[in-house]
Amino acid sequence: MKLIILIFTIIGLALCAPDEVPSGDQYDTDNLLIVRDCEEEKDLPAAEKAEWWDWKVPANPTECYIDCIFQKYGWLSGEGGSIVNSAVEASYAAVGHSNPSLASCNPSKSGCSKADELYACLLNADGQKFKDAFDGKRDAK
Repeated sequence: MKLIILIFTIIGLALCAPDEVPSGDQYDTDNLLIVRDCEEEKDLPAAEKAEWWDWKVPANPTECYIDCIFQKYGWLSGEGGSIVNSAVEASYAAVGHSNPSLASCNPSKSGCSKADELYACLLNADGQKFKDAFDGKRDAK
């Protein structure tokens, strides 16, 4: 009987636990240290952080979070500014990839929403290549 209670307790805790949020050792590149800085600067809620780390764009993302990252990466010039193609291309090249899908990603939104739109477009168009460039390391998978 005690074993059954223990099993149900463990299952209940697992189901109630929030999505996994990154730990300190997961911020293992310069890019991911920038991500951490922007998470702290924008006071990103844990649930939203877990979505971003799972490569999902939240329904209502924290205002200017991705813009903060892209500016610090040099991918955008100024808040809601223009895309710096050479910086994005350099980030892809640094992890062994080329030809980011910038030509097909023409954000129509303005301000900080432009960064969210660019993030979603590059993630959808380039998949793992974008993830590698964003993280600053090539995924071995």
